[in-house]
Amino acid sequence: MDFGRPFAYTPSDSILRKIKIIPTKEKLTASAGLGTIVEIFDQSGMKEDFIRCLPERKSPRSQGSYKLALNMICGFLHGFDCLDDYDDFDGDDAIKALFGEGTPASRTLGDFLRDFEPEHLQRLNEFLGRMGWALTASLHQQLPYEHKPKSICLDMDSTSHPQSGNKIEGVGWDYKNQWCLDSQVVYSDLGFCHGFQLRDGGTKSGVGAPELLRSAFHDGKKQIERKLKGNIFFRGDSAYCDQKVIKANVEKGTLFTITAHDGTTHWKDLMAAEGLNWQPWVYTQAQVEKAQKQGKELPQVDLARFYWTPKWSEKEEAKLTFAIVVKRTLNKERFEEIRRKNTQIRLIADDGYLKDDPYDYYAVVTNFPLDLATEKANQPEREVKMKRYSLQEVMEFHQKRGNCENFIREEKYGYDLSHFPCLKMNANHAYGLLAMVAHNLLRWVALLMKPEKPLFSKKLRKRFIFYPGKIVKHARQVFLRIIEQGYEEVMKLREAWGFKPEKIPLRYSSA
Repeated sequence: MDFGRPFAYTPSDSILRKIKIIPTKEKLTASAGLGTIVEIFDQSGMKEDFIRCLPERKSPRSQGSYKLALNMICGFLHGFDCLDDYDDFDGDDAIKALFGEGTPASRTLGDFLRDFEPEHLQRLNEFLGRMGWALTASLHQQLPYEHKPKSICLDMDSTSHPQSGNKIEGVGWDYKNQWCLDSQVVYSDLGFCHGFQLRDGGTKSGVGAPELLRSAFHDGKKQIERKLKGNIFFRGDSAYCDQKVIKANVEKGTLFTITAHDGTTHWKDLMAAEGLNWQPWVYTQAQVEKAQKQGKELPQVDLARFYWTPKWSEKEEAKLTFAIVVKRTLNKERFEEIRRKNTQIRLIADDGYLKDDPYDYYAVVTNFPLDLATEKANQPEREVKMKRYSLQEVMEFHQKRGNCENFIREEKYGYDLSHFPCLKMNANHAYGLLAMVAHNLLRWVALLMKPEKPLFSKKLRKRFIFYPGKIVKHARQVFLRIIEQGYEEVMKLREAWGFKPEKIPLRYSSA
């Protein structure tokens, strides 16, 4: 069969300058910035806490659990996609110089992951929670006032991880008909991971959520302290609208918004039975001008609230009552269809349900302190003992929950947790937890260096890790020579962290 002219080398005049390629035995690296980020973790004070989470390696030939875990973290920071990629470290002289010995083989790292037992995974999950709060406290100390985190919100969600193997422990079919594993994660609005659970494929969202939520709040604070400050929040979708999750939030003293599940709250029946006072959604001038510029019409939205007392709470001594904030949006197509049919619009039918109704409804369960007088909701915090929220503020806050999806996407594609490398569930769970430790480190770098618009992993690696360098040994010291641009970026990071500048002999300087 004739495929046409083949693609082949053809000598010709070229605008490109000819460069000769020659081999060298000099010790070079393509990721000169990697050591600085790993050193930051090693010198952060979290080292001993992290070591207690790891399984013990008793073999006299082993490098030890901590070094193996650091090698795993290095791989995630570098952007490795699987265990086999770790064999590439064998040719990286910077990594060898950093650890002072040869790098472990991918098979050794696989054995290390298979050593993890449920108690190690639990401790590592709790460590993630403490790490998230410690990094947040660090940012609060180091960032300028306008970028200091004033409050923290934890978002919980689950996602599927499609797999192709049949022997992977825990794989199963989910509701999307995907052959997968499932994970449940907690991210703060800053992007730090506070907890990671790997579960059987097809596991319902919300299973194991109370335990994960409690481990995420390892911030050393008591319930009364969180309640008085009112600056720790939780958001979740309707899968988390159940007794155990709500109780966990009350126990921890957080302010929460959770998408109302009709099967749990029966909010549609309650709404039909209540005489609701609907308030119009107030758009900002900037929103109005943007819509006019784009030639769009802003939707007609109204808000109302009523109160719900869970049945399980009625049986207990401390009776709990929560507000349900309802948002209704006019569906123009349905409205026009009803009008064309010349049908009288009835808001409530004989059976109590909404029928022939041109509105779409969405409800949120919350324990936010409400101020129904909207004009009072925006008082400066110093003028009120506790900030009170208008219905619109509650709904706007809850709608930001979708930002968690950005961090889930980062988890899957920035650290390749779309797939897991081992057959054993505990090993894959450990793999995911170590990836989240690396994620938290890079996220801290992103927020520290550019808080107004933090970068994601792909661009961070390009800016802080992927610099060529040359290893030089002299007088029992190791020097890493890198290009000036990379040197400036690395020094900015080291100074921001608090490393003391080191004096470099003139013969190793580019000056």
